[in-house]
Amino acid sequence: MSRFTKAALALILFLFADICVSYACTSVIISGKVTEDGRPIMWKNRDSGGGQNMMMFIKGKKYDFVGIVAPGSTKPKSIWGGVNSQGLCIMNTMSYNVNIRGAEGKTSSGNGNIQYDALSNCKDMAEFEKFLAALPQPTGLTTNLGVIDAKGNCAYFECHNYGYTKYDVNDPKVAPEGFIARSNFSISTHPASEGKGQIRFMEAERQVRRALADRTVNVDFVLNNLARSFSNPLLGVDLKSGNFNKPKTNGWYADEDFITRYSSLSGMIFQGVKGNEKPELTTMWTIVGYPAATVCVPVWVKGGEKGLPKMLAPDETRHSPMSRNANKLLNTVYTFDLDTSVANHSKYFNWEKLYNLQGNGIMQKVLAKEAEVLPRYKALLDIWRKKNKVDAKQIIELNAKVDEELAAFYKEEFDL
Repeated sequence: MSRFTKAALALILFLFADICVSYACTSVIISGKVTEDGRPIMWKNRDSGGGQNMMMFIKGKKYDFVGIVAPGSTKPKSIWGGVNSQGLCIMNTMSYNVNIRGAEGKTSSGNGNIQYDALSNCKDMAEFEKFLAALPQPTGLTTNLGVIDAKGNCAYFECHNYGYTKYDVNDPKVAPEGFIARSNFSISTHPASEGKGQIRFMEAERQVRRALADRTVNVDFVLNNLARSFSNPLLGVDLKSGNFNKPKTNGWYADEDFITRYSSLSGMIFQGVKGNEKPELTTMWTIVGYPAATVCVPVWVKGGEKGLPKMLAPDETRHSPMSRNANKLLNTVYTFDLDTSVANHSKYFNWEKLYNLQGNGIMQKVLAKEAEVLPRYKALLDIWRKKNKVDAKQIIELNAKVDEELAAFYKEEFDL
């Protein structure tokens, strides 16, 4: 075999491996009928093979919006979850079994383009569905698109090259428990067994059912039990139980089918509004970075570019300081070095560094800081809901204080 052939084969294998770990997101949409406060919730953890994300404010064709984009972008045309000024929220999970026929020249990059265009042009679910139905075919879409709007509508759209199937989360015949989960397979075309993410899907459903039984379906539940889940229901493993820490184990574990893992770049929780509330109150509780090492900070469209926390938004290098910090911490957790295998480096992680019985793991420190930060935003949000109006000035003022605190936190605790 020639040197060129070997190099080409290595590149193909590398790209194939990257495809296998990329876009392996997990998500849930929960109807306002079953949440604690009557507002719908939509959550996604974004996985894309390792790296970083950042938050941007974008002036759209009809409507402005905020959302997750790739680092380095100045004028992005793809977005990986966001909310616009009309309260329309959108996210996606890649589907590996949805396409019934291929489409030459079409790629899954369309999954990000469609979210950008939808936020820019659609004010609600009805407009989005018309927009989706009018797309030229083949669409290039291989995805489960999740959407909620300011009217309380919430649904998944399983999209393929030649159409889509809608699953209305408010319809008791479709979602009798008031929620739907999706990972990396669809149920409208090929068998679910041909997709990926079945165990993460099981975990998401298990956690939501537990919260429904406890009547604790709220943003805090999602942050702690979905966005930062380290459970594998097939194995009956919950790393947070303490049974996988020293002295019972050596503190290492295999990163296998956890919702939060090496490839997790960000998390987002969209909290909608009640029928009498203005769309501007729609909140995007945002985790920009590896979820176990990132403090969640909420964002609203009304604040515009100035209203984005500096820790989440692009700095002079076009990267998010928060995501960069989280990525550095991620690389202190995944430190397998017994061989030169890239696959092993991203597969085995030092759980003891994230979470330990002494209470000083990275995730434990991050969650403690988050518990200091979020109540101040929640207090403002409560005031805004009573007034039915978001105060952009208050967003900017609080963000300035929190940005300073978070920069100091990562410096003092992790020397970043």
